[in-house]
Amino acid sequence: MSITFALNVVAASIAKPATITARQLAAFRAFARARGELLDIEDDDPILACSFEARVCPWALASICAIFDHDEAVIAVVEEAQFRGLNIRIWQDDATRSIRMVVASTPDGSTEMNLANANAYAVLETIGLGDDCCGEVALDDLSSRLADPTIRDAMTRSGLHGYLSRLDGLAQCGIENEEVRMVWG
Repeated sequence: MSITFALNVVAASIAKPATITARQLAAFRAFARARGELLDIEDDDPILACSFEARVCPWALASICAIFDHDEAVIAVVEEAQFRGLNIRIWQDDATRSIRMVVASTPDGSTEMNLANANAYAVLETIGLGDDCCGEVALDDLSSRLADPTIRDAMTRSGLHGYLSRLDGLAQCGIENEEVRMVWG
């Protein structure tokens, strides 16, 4: 078993989900893949092909929206995602079978850290976050904990120093004026 550490923005999206076509989805996937920005790699399974997150911040709004025929709902989603520095999430709605796009809660360009349970629990205890298999901590709290020399020394003594740079990377998200949290589970 393992525990994944990732970043999440708590503030809800303002833009309503947009409905896109399969043709538009295929064009967007090709666009993102050609630029090396598609966050998933599994597209043989049609369900997985319609359920992923992608970055939109690196590109011009007009370039992305042209793929979606300048649909107003898509423009609202992409514009908000770019403004807030977040990814978009695409999925297939089970009830209507329509393909939907929404602003994701994942910061643009953020990464995940997946650790075996024993290492994850050791990291959590060493930085003072308890031993629950699921939880969250505000990014400013995480940053201050990681800046504490006693915690950094304890991680080094425990043989966990290899995770410090990855935790530092999570803590330096770069999103301002948002409630960003590191979540694990």
